[in-house]
Amino acid sequence: MIEHEILNVENLNFSYSDRRILNRISFSVKRGEICGLLGPNGCGKTTLLKCINRILDIESGIIRINGRDISNLSRSEIAGLIAVVPQELHVAFSFSVIQMVLMGGTVRYGFSGIPGRKDYTLACEILEELNIDHLASRRYNELSGGEKQIVLIARALFQRSEIMLLDEPTSHLDFKRQHLIMEMIKKITKERGLTTLITLHDPNTAGRYCNRLTMLNRGCVCHHGSRDNIFHAESLESTYDMKINIEQTESGRSVVYPAFELNKK
Repeated sequence: MIEHEILNVENLNFSYSDRRILNRISFSVKRGEICGLLGPNGCGKTTLLKCINRILDIESGIIRINGRDISNLSRSEIAGLIAVVPQELHVAFSFSVIQMVLMGGTVRYGFSGIPGRKDYTLACEILEELNIDHLASRRYNELSGGEKQIVLIARALFQRSEIMLLDEPTSHLDFKRQHLIMEMIKKITKERGLTTLITLHDPNTAGRYCNRLTMLNRGCVCHHGSRDNIFHAESLESTYDMKINIEQTESGRSVVYPAFELNKK
């Protein structure tokens, strides 16, 4: 069930040196929703995720989680509220899958910094839930791209945060694994009542899996709202600066494709 707004971003501004990257960004996401961040390369999608997770300090504006201004929260408090699934994670040491997942609970381990029996049990349960329990003893660096992404999602779930941020989780995966990952994200968001924010390149993926969309261009929000209200040609054209066609399939889904052809010799 979709409830009240968990994540609120209000008039966020961010600059690198004297170059403005994000300008007056405002949007909100509710519990149980997947909000897709759409926009061309360089529009600020990944930067926005880093600001929400406070890896980057914003110039002005407010980011609230459950009404709490994150600028007043400690690093450990933020880790208790936000879990991040990066596009890629390069690991120097040969950690096993179960060790990678257990790292998601570091903030809970207390003075010893060592996970207990209950932590191992919970980690194993999450691996089983995601159907990768058979990988528990495998080395993370030996896994395929799709397997690594599922392990990172498992680690985020083990963190037990309300909000999950995912940066292009399907960018290096084949067609089948892209949809397996997105179906998994959709399922766990609904069942666990998470608030999920995900950057995507493909509007067709966003239209299929996201409840809410935030469209960015040149560091500004072009459109924000429910998928059904804003997923149309005009909004996508202003986001990507190109002509776009949308057709309805027999099942009622919208399919987006560019309305141009390359010059033929």
